[in-house]
Formats: sequence, C-alpha cells, structure tokens
Amino acid sequence: MSTLSKLTVVILLSAGAFIPMEGCKNGPPPVMLARRLFKNKDQDLGAISQGAVLKLTKSSDGTATVGEDFKVSLTSKSGDGQAWQCRTANDPYVLVDAASETDPAGAVSAGTEIHTIYHLHANAAGNAKIEFALVSTTDKNSSAKETITLEVEVKAAAAK
Repeated sequence: MSTLSKLTVVILLSAGAFIPMEGCKNGPPPVMLARRLFKNKDQDLGAISQGAVLKLTKSSDGTATVGEDFKVSLTSKSGDGQAWQCRTANDPYVLVDAASETDPAGAVSAGTEIHTIYHLHANAAGNAKIEFALVSTTDKNSSAKETITLEVEVKAAAAK
C-alpha cells in the first residue's frame, strides 16, 4: 500500500472518529464514530421507571432514581439443566433481593420458556454493575453459558 493510500485511510478514520455521524439542531446530540465503536453495551434502556420489568436478552444500561424498585426478567428453557443466577447481589447502589421468582411457577414440561425474575432496588446515588449468569444446575464447576450485565446509573431523587 502506498504512503498516499495509507495517509488517506488514516485521515478518513480520524475524521470519522471526531465528526458527528448523527445529530442536528434541536435534535439528539451528535454521535461520534468513536463513541459507537467503543460503546460496550448492546442496549440502552434509558430511564428505568418505578415498577418496570426489564426483559433482558443482552447486556444493557440505564438510569434509575434513588428509592425506585424495578425487576429484571431473564429467559431460559426448562429441562436444559441451565438456570440464571445473580453474581452481584451486594452492590451498594442497586440492591438485588436474594430470592428470585420464576414464571411460570412450579413444575413445567421440558422446553417450556421460563422467566427468572429478580427484584432490584435503587439504594444510593452511584454507578452499579449487576451481572447475571446462565449456569449449569448439575455441574457447579462449569463456566457460565451466557452472561448479561446491567449497568445502572442511580441518580439522587429530585428535591420536592
């Protein structure tokens, strides 16, 4: 590759990293190529409202207000020997109840979709990173088949 070609590629990549791709006057803020390339979350949930049920299928991030309660629902199949577990139960900013619930409850036939539901509480202002893992119920030494991370920025409640 010639020096001129290399220089052209470097200039185009540099321009793409610093020139807005989206955004206009009175519209959303500009999105830089660099932000798109380095954003590590698959889904932005935005503001999480009181009582919301977040049906997560991939790592996500969002914002909540101190004092709000919400739920996270994760899907698996019955009879496949896998179950969801929370690996970050003691985060100081978002508390996760030790017990989870399943829907449907009780015994179900193999291959039925099961939703494991965790109850979360925005406890204090700060950034929380909660990790859920789909693990084997029979082999405790195996690694997680899948992990989903929920990052929540907890903001202080507005003064009334």
